[in-house]
Amino acid sequence: MLLSFPKIFRGKKQDAELFKQDLVAEDLLEQKEQNLEEQSSELPSVNEGQVTIQLTGVSPADGALLVGFFISNGLSQNVKFENIPLVLMDSDRRVLARQSFAGETIGEIVGGSEKACVVRFLPDNVYVQDVPVECQVYFDMPTKRPESNEIQFQVLPENITENQRQELERILAELPAMKDGEVNFQPFQAQITNESDLLATVIIRNYTEKIVNLEQIPLVVYGAQQEELARGQFDIKGLTIEPFKAILWTFNFGHVLLDSSFDLSGWYINVVQ
Repeated sequence: MLLSFPKIFRGKKQDAELFKQDLVAEDLLEQKEQNLEEQSSELPSVNEGQVTIQLTGVSPADGALLVGFFISNGLSQNVKFENIPLVLMDSDRRVLARQSFAGETIGEIVGGSEKACVVRFLPDNVYVQDVPVECQVYFDMPTKRPESNEIQFQVLPENITENQRQELERILAELPAMKDGEVNFQPFQAQITNESDLLATVIIRNYTEKIVNLEQIPLVVYGAQQEELARGQFDIKGLTIEPFKAILWTFNFGHVLLDSSFDLSGWYINVVQ
């Protein structure tokens, strides 16, 4: 059986030939695969009728990541991938790395068996400096469009109460409907700290079929009379929003000059060029 995944993901594809050109990486891959094979007895049995993937380890390698895993083939026939898009996520479903690999990188998996694999995520496809212990690798499949226009929070702060969670979900549900392919910033809360820093919390909504990776964002906060109150350039590499999901995010615009015209009663925020 030949499995082919859609090639619609932002992670760059890793050419299998790169492994042959990099002898150091090749040695590391062979060593990791040998270690994985020794661990095979510790893994759960193959699930009948399913092709599954399970992470076994992640190692940094000069900005890249060597990711080891087992692929289990619970089908009766052999499986061979044409291409295999993978995504590494932490326990909060935050994307750590994503990349599409050529099928020959994985090879063929005999029916009813499991195979130890190691792939190399290129530095451009790794979105964090430090990979947490609690993470997992997944087949990177497109998210289904929700039946209605409503989207849900990807994650919420752990320390909020049940009433606060319900209130946030109510606010999200009552926001204006979005258009297909739209990503927008909705003002949620703004406050001035004791140090006269402006903190602006927004709801970022992703109504696209792709994960959105935000890196450099220029933002301007405006007051009720459309006057500019603060401006900033934010480096938030690693912030990812899943398809048809929303997140809460607070931007610190730093010290602002307060005078009688400073009015946050009807503030809003825009991404600017």
